[in-house]
Amino acid sequence: MKKLLIAFLIAAFPFLALADAKSEKLKSLMEAQGLLSMFEEQLAMGEEQSKVYGQQMLDQFMAQMNPNEEFQKRFSDAFNNFMSKISTPWGAEEIVAVWGDYYGKYFTEKELEELHNFYTSELGKKEVAASKSALTEFTVHFQKLGEPIFQNATQEYIQELKVVATECKCRK
Repeated sequence: MKKLLIAFLIAAFPFLALADAKSEKLKSLMEAQGLLSMFEEQLAMGEEQSKVYGQQMLDQFMAQMNPNEEFQKRFSDAFNNFMSKISTPWGAEEIVAVWGDYYGKYFTEKELEELHNFYTSELGKKEVAASKSALTEFTVHFQKLGEPIFQNATQEYIQELKVVATECKCRK
């Protein structure tokens, strides 16, 4: 049994080494493509947008109330609790690693090397910079377009909640 296990490990070793070499080439390619920094920026922008929306909801809700200090703190704690619940539980490096698993399976080591050569060339670096700038501008564009939609929906939601609360006559 021991001999069989040793034979298996010896036979599998070249494949493990190849997988590791491909993994390293893939990691190097993704660094050259600027994926880590792009994902970091996207996560930060998403977090900031969530804060803006969460604060807008709280402000609209608070405009209808006049709470004392104790309840102001509780509302603030509720906002912080909301933010902690919607924060992304993974970081950019984890996202890049998963992206690499899905992306890398479509390329051979030679192809990954050719891609790496392109992305480390002057044209490749220019493409990475342009993609990074365009992605940021693209995201901001659609966030701005979505903001009035979200604000209107939030206002309507709050108004609807007020109507239901009034009709329910179920305040404690």
